[in-house]
Amino acid sequence: MMKRPTWTITWNNEMNIGILEIDEDHKPIIFLINELNRSITEGKSPIEIKRRLQLIVDDAVRHFGQEEKLFQERQYPGSAGHARVHANILNALQGIKAGFIPYGLDSSWVDVGMKVKRILMDHFQNEDVKYADFSRKLSNVQ
Repeated sequence: MMKRPTWTITWNNEMNIGILEIDEDHKPIIFLINELNRSITEGKSPIEIKRRLQLIVDDAVRHFGQEEKLFQERQYPGSAGHARVHANILNALQGIKAGFIPYGLDSSWVDVGMKVKRILMDHFQNEDVKYADFSRKLSNVQ
């Protein structure tokens, strides 16, 4: 069996987008991504890996719903586009889960973990930052 690479996302201040409730919501998702990676690198059963993928999907659904509620409350003009991005992410995560082959190669399992990490971290650091900028400007106006 090949040695599987292990990586962990460590929360740091640069990951903060500056809105406490969203930053606090991102931390458990990062924990779940790390747990997924650990289950892959430790060679856990395919059932366990798929369960961890589902936990990420479930938490993303919850988190995205909370974000979209904030968007409505604060009348964020980019809310429709951001909600579409959320839907695309959930579709991508569901596709990853559906395409998960229990007898796949070790390297493809590691790729699954990296893909999930990339999709969610890119979203946090690119799309969520746009909302944070809007929110900061709104706070300065009021």
